[in-house]
Order: sequence, then C-alpha cells, then structure tokens
Amino acid sequence: MSNDKKQTDNLIVEQILNNLPELPSMPAIVAQALNLIDDPNTEVKQLADVLSKDISMTTQILKLVNSAYYGFPAQITSINKAMALLGFDKIRTLILSVAVKPMMMSYSGKALWNHSIRCAVGAHHISKSLNYGDPDEAFVMGLLHDIGRTVMQIYNKNAYSEIDKLVAIGADVLEAERTFYGFTHTEMGKALVQKWKLPLIIGIAAQHHHNPLEAEETVSASIVYVANQITQEQLKYPVFNNEIIDSFDYEIQNPDALREEIFELSKPIIEVLS
Repeated sequence: MSNDKKQTDNLIVEQILNNLPELPSMPAIVAQALNLIDDPNTEVKQLADVLSKDISMTTQILKLVNSAYYGFPAQITSINKAMALLGFDKIRTLILSVAVKPMMMSYSGKALWNHSIRCAVGAHHISKSLNYGDPDEAFVMGLLHDIGRTVMQIYNKNAYSEIDKLVAIGADVLEAERTFYGFTHTEMGKALVQKWKLPLIIGIAAQHHHNPLEAEETVSASIVYVANQITQEQLKYPVFNNEIIDSFDYEIQNPDALREEIFELSKPIIEVLS
C-alpha cells in the first residue's frame, strides 16, 4: 500500500473515531489512574485514593487480585496492599481489564472478550518465557489487540455480522473488513490506542498482530500474533506462519499443549470478570 493511500485510510479511521457518538471514552478515573502510574513520583496512596472513588472498579480489582491467577496465600482486602504486592505495572493491567470489559461485552459479546483475555494471558506467558520486554505490557497488548473490531461493530454491527459469516467459510478477515468498511480492525485498533494515549508499542501490536514482520518492533507484535493464533475459538492448521515463528526464535513443539496451558491460566480471570 502506498504512503498516500495509508495516510488517506488513517484520516478516514480518525474521522470515524472522532465522530462516533456511541464510542465510550476512557473513564475519567481510569485516565487519571493511568497518568499517575506513568508518573515515577506517584505514591501508592495517591493511586489508591483515585481508584477508591470508583467502588465497582476497586471491588473487581480486588476480586482479580484474590483469584487463583495470582495465587496469594491470604486474602488481600485493600487496594493499597494489592498495589504494594503487585506493583503499578500489574495494577495497570487490572485497571484496563476492568475498564474495557463493558465496552467489549456490550458491542462484541462474550466470545471476543474471552478471546481477548486469553490472548492477554498468552502474550504475558510468552513474553515471560522468552524473557523479552515487559510481560505486563505484553498483557495489555494482547488484551487490546482486537479492540478495533469492537469499534467497527459500534459503527456498523450488521456489516461485521457479514464479515463473520465470510471468515467462517475461509475468507481473510482483513480483506473482508476492507471490502465492507474501507479499513481494518488493526488500523482502527491502533487509532483508538492512540486516542486513549496508551504507549506506542500497544498501538503497534494492535496494528500488526496479523503481520508482525511489517511492524516497527517485530518481536512484541510477533508475541501477540502467536497468542492471538493459539487462542482462537477453533484452532486452524497450520496454526502459525513459520517465517514469523523463526524470526523471533520461539520454539513451539506442541501448539495444543500451549493452548491448553493458556486457557487454564486464563480461567480465573474470565470467571471473575464474567
């Protein structure tokens, strides 16, 4: 695709995003909390004070912290203690998980939400296994990789139903999206991540989780690619493009075993947030 065409497509995506009245904005408390987390001078009490203004969010965060995913031996009863134990980076993943759930569930349904959680857990697991990057940041990349699909469904849900039918019989999802919308969920995902002022690397992963070798930072995008492929509702063979797998030296001897492990790790989070 030429640079002129890319710029035109990006402009169309941004215009749609900015003129979509139903699109939920990042909740004010979430935005404030994320800004505090990004400030190296922030203290635990400051962040706890902000989060405690939203009782529902605080309750769900504590439920997640006390889930089997984290496996603490004793019950964590305060957000202050949760932050002291987990650190700000993990708290960011919890805040975003709680914040985007209503939007994804309302417009995209449970299947995409569950897939996004599994992809997030998978990306975290792979990042940790490779000892590459920040596993908590990888979690957020996985969580938001398909957020563009939700925006497209808000914009025109009927069109996306037709895309789902085409993909079910073998069509390429990006080609189908471009035919119906003129842009793809990867482009829309990157634009929304930018609108929410999240780190650039998260937008890159959203844009390139289908074609990571074209990304500015290929390894992170490849991690999300693997996590996305392995956590599809139905595994399709071949599961991976070998060129992508070879590019970042991640050996997957048994895709089914990796899938089962990620699904099992994801269960506690899905149960708490269902």
